[in-house]
Amino acid sequence: MKLRSLTRTVAVTMAVTVAGTTLTAQPAAAATTVYYKSSQAQFDNNPGSGAESWVWVWTGGSSSAKVNWEYYDGGGGTLTTGPGPGLSANLSKDIRRIELCELKPGWGYSCADWKP
Repeated sequence: MKLRSLTRTVAVTMAVTVAGTTLTAQPAAAATTVYYKSSQAQFDNNPGSGAESWVWVWTGGSSSAKVNWEYYDGGGGTLTTGPGPGLSANLSKDIRRIELCELKPGWGYSCADWKP
């Protein structure tokens, strides 16, 4: 009787231990990157800098590029850069999606589709 009880206890303990190893937290999602013509933009809702989110824009073109972002609450913003090292910003809310645009002189900005 004691052997049967001990066996049952060990089996339950093993089942709980195995189940517990499958309940680990999922890793944070990787940053989202958009490429359009000669430009790139990226956002990360878990940048590791203490900010809620981070956004970056860069262009290798001869004019400018901008990234528009939208928060989950409908607000948002824009970051514009000329050729060179690009610009980044730490933000206070998670970003829902971004849109990357590049300036074509004489025509204005043309944009890639919004990317979540």
